Amino acid sequence: MKSSLNTLRQGAIVLALVATAGFAAAKGVPGDGAIPVVELMPLTMRYEADLKLTPEQIKSLDDYRKQAMPGRVAVQKKIIELRGQLRMALLDNKPQADRDALMKQVAEAEVQHFQGRERCVAHLRQMLSAEQFAQLRQLYLDGLR
Repeated sequence: MKSSLNTLRQGAIVLALVATAGFAAAKGVPGDGAIPVVELMPLTMRYEADLKLTPEQIKSLDDYRKQAMPGRVAVQKKIIELRGQLRMALLDNKPQADRDALMKQVAEAEVQHFQGRERCVAHLRQMLSAEQFAQLRQLYLDGLR
């Protein structure tokens, strides 16, 4: 019996080490664990002077934020709500069909969020000069490290 417990304990330690090693490797990818996947708009506001934004660019950013923010906030709230429902469905051992449906809804909401972020990046690429976008990109990547 004592031998079985030692074997189980050693197995648990090995599993923990393997899981930790995998997690550490995943964390090594720049921005891989970021939520959201990319978020540039706050940096454009914070570094407005450094980026040398023109009045037209500032207005374009302001207009874009006003247009996009309600949808983004709604999707983020939806994701939080769905994740909470999924968490409880898993913990309460709800029927598999219910859990699968929630997982699908979470995934669809996450894709909507990614698409919104993608539209924002596309807007910034179109609106900023190549030099400004390169500077913004570097500011973002530096913040991930």
